[in-house]
Amino acid sequence: MKHALFVTAALALAAPVALAQPGGFGGVDPGLNAAMPRTTTEVMGTGSDSGNGAGLGLQAQYSFALNPQWLLGIGLTIGNTQFKAGTVNAMDFSTHDRLSIDITPSYALSDSLLVFGKVSSLAANSMALTTATGLENSFSLSGLGYGFGVRTMVDKNMFFQGTYDMNRYNDLTTTKTGSSVFSMGVGYRF
Repeated sequence: MKHALFVTAALALAAPVALAQPGGFGGVDPGLNAAMPRTTTEVMGTGSDSGNGAGLGLQAQYSFALNPQWLLGIGLTIGNTQFKAGTVNAMDFSTHDRLSIDITPSYALSDSLLVFGKVSSLAANSMALTTATGLENSFSLSGLGYGFGVRTMVDKNMFFQGTYDMNRYNDLTTTKTGSSVFSMGVGYRF
C-alpha cells in the first residue's frame, strides 16, 4: 500500500511538469517563412560587397516545456532560394541550399506571446560567377548563427512569428561570408 501511495504521489507531482505547455506553445510546429537577408562577401585584400534578397524557407521544430514559462525547442530550417551576396573583382557571389539546425530557448510572456533566442549550426552552398568569362566556382559553407524572435498565437494552433538572425560562415582561404536575416513566418502547432 505504501508503495502504491508513493507511486501515485510521484506521478501527481511529475505530471504537471511533463504535460506543461507554456502558453500552448509546446509540441510540434512546422512553418513557412519569408526571409529577407542581406549577405556580405569579403575577398581578403581586395574588397567587399553586399546583396539583398528575398525567398521562402521551411522550418520544423519540436518544443518541450521546462517549466510553466520556459521551453526548449530543437528544429530545422531549410531554404533553396539563391540569394545575392555581392560583386567583388567582377565576380558575382551568391548562396543557396541553406540548412540550419536550431536550438531555441523560449519564454512565454502570456498565453499567446512568446519570445525566444536562437543558436544555429549552419550549412550552405556558395557560388562565384565570373561575369566576363562565365566561369562558375561552387563551394560549401558552414558556420554558426544566433538570433532572437517573437511568436504570437492567433488561435490555439496557428501562429505568426518574426525573427532576426546573424549568420557567420567559416572563412574560406580568401573569402568571408556573413548575413543578417529578417524573416516573417506563419505556422501551425500540433
